Amino acid sequence: MKRAKCNAFLGVLMLAAPFATLAQSNLDPGQLPKSTAFYLAWHGTPSGEARKANSLLAMWEDADFAPVRAAIVAEMMRSSAESPKAKATLTAEELSQYAALLDNELVFGYIANPNAAKLEATNREAQHVIWNGMFLVYDHTGKEATLARLLLQTRMNEKDPPKISTATIAGISSIKIERKNSTTYWADDGKYTFSASEPTVLEQISAWTKHAIPEAGRLSQTAAFREAGDLVKGAVVEFFFRLASVRGMDWDNSFAGFRLRPVVQSLQLEAVHSIAGHVALEGTRTRMQSAILGETAPGSLFDIWDEGSASPSSWQFITANTVSYQEGRINLAGIYALIKRAMQSTAGPGQVSPMDFLETGTSTRLGMPLPAAVALFSGEFASLQSSSTLDPAKQVSVVGIRDKVGTLKLLRAGLAERVAGERAEGDTTFLKISEGGMASAAGIASWKYYHLAVAPDVIVGSARDESVQETLAAGKSTITENTLVPLTWQQARKEFPKTINGLGFFDFQKIDWAAAKERWIANSHKAPTSRETQPAAAGAFENGLKDLDVRVFPRHLHLAASATWKDAQGVHFDGWIQ
Repeated sequence: MKRAKCNAFLGVLMLAAPFATLAQSNLDPGQLPKSTAFYLAWHGTPSGEARKANSLLAMWEDADFAPVRAAIVAEMMRSSAESPKAKATLTAEELSQYAALLDNELVFGYIANPNAAKLEATNREAQHVIWNGMFLVYDHTGKEATLARLLLQTRMNEKDPPKISTATIAGISSIKIERKNSTTYWADDGKYTFSASEPTVLEQISAWTKHAIPEAGRLSQTAAFREAGDLVKGAVVEFFFRLASVRGMDWDNSFAGFRLRPVVQSLQLEAVHSIAGHVALEGTRTRMQSAILGETAPGSLFDIWDEGSASPSSWQFITANTVSYQEGRINLAGIYALIKRAMQSTAGPGQVSPMDFLETGTSTRLGMPLPAAVALFSGEFASLQSSSTLDPAKQVSVVGIRDKVGTLKLLRAGLAERVAGERAEGDTTFLKISEGGMASAAGIASWKYYHLAVAPDVIVGSARDESVQETLAAGKSTITENTLVPLTWQQARKEFPKTINGLGFFDFQKIDWAAAKERWIANSHKAPTSRETQPAAAGAFENGLKDLDVRVFPRHLHLAASATWKDAQGVHFDGWIQ
């Protein structure tokens, strides 16, 4: 998978992944062996009607987007040509043929060692037998020649040619490819091509494609898979990762002097059951839904996430000119408790915990106990952009706080000599923070500064003081009465649960795309060059951007919206672009 042409193929897969839709699926991941630790299922490319309806697909295929597509192809070809392992350059025709492989279904995953329990019951040395449960299943219908050419060219590019022989596994004739540090089996059975490193895995996935795995032995019969529900059903791309596979690993080793098993036990990994999700096309929308599922009672990894609220504090700063808004809330006290518990678990009886050294050092530096410093912040972090050209200087960050006096004390101690100026206006204190010198050919030409405004409940920061002032002026006394929030944002907000701990919007229609393009081109010319810089790659993308008609963006894209929330079943994410 590290070879030049295989990298190019995977690059095409990543590029095309958001632009597929559900075809007729013959590979049901729910019928995989119940020992499957994770899988990623791709269900093929879309129909013509789906391409026309979906905003992202329509933009991708728009003639005005051709310069970007050409630039991506040029970059992949350049990477192939410059790869030290490549013996042949990837051509545009080959790239097009390899991209067409995505017309068909494929499933990539990992099956846990079925003999793990037996090994655990035997001697310790047997437990260290290397197991590689990775597998790949591909529906090669109509793609036999292209797939064979890709595999052949991949092998030809290998520096050390592998040893190739034949083997029969579960009655299937397969090719055994032995390299210095690995062995891989490839086999064809009916319309499917299989790849695996373990004969047992190859046998199981072959049985899976024939729907021959008994119902009681299927992944769908596990509690974790059933808990995932609709997240692993009827989508374009599905993924599922069962945490039981992590908990079952050998944690009796040490890392950097720390014993791993106590750390894992202190984190209560058993509370996290699985991570699952999918990408689907819903008319004009490309939608992703995912979740970390498990038991969210206090004391587990779920303590990282805040319980949430209906209206974040930063919501008050949204105006009719706001282009993008990203907000999230974490449980800082919960994170601190998790870290402390994990670090304390590494100390043996009578030993001083690494956390004790950390707390002593930070308390001396900050002038207050570390738990007190953590408690000053609410855990809310937000970013707002009001520039139609996406000017970084107009980007504003908002951090929620609980105690202004304590926060100012902490900032002065933590930033120390970097505080270049301070002034008070009403109940808000403004700080000018030095980021350091800007080097030029003549030496230090100027200094960069960051501006902070510490209000009673928030910190507002930006590279420009004017941006800070504008944001503060836009703040509302009552968060829930912000009537300046765009109507489309308000309507999208209603599609998410009432209580959330993360919210995001990006309004594509508010961008001055022509001005933004000029800024991107100007910034690319300012970028410093070095010996490591690839002129060919830079030229390809610069030319693609220069030739791009930016009207293609507002023609197809309107709004991106997303939210996260936490409930008794886990932490959930839902978002779309349309």
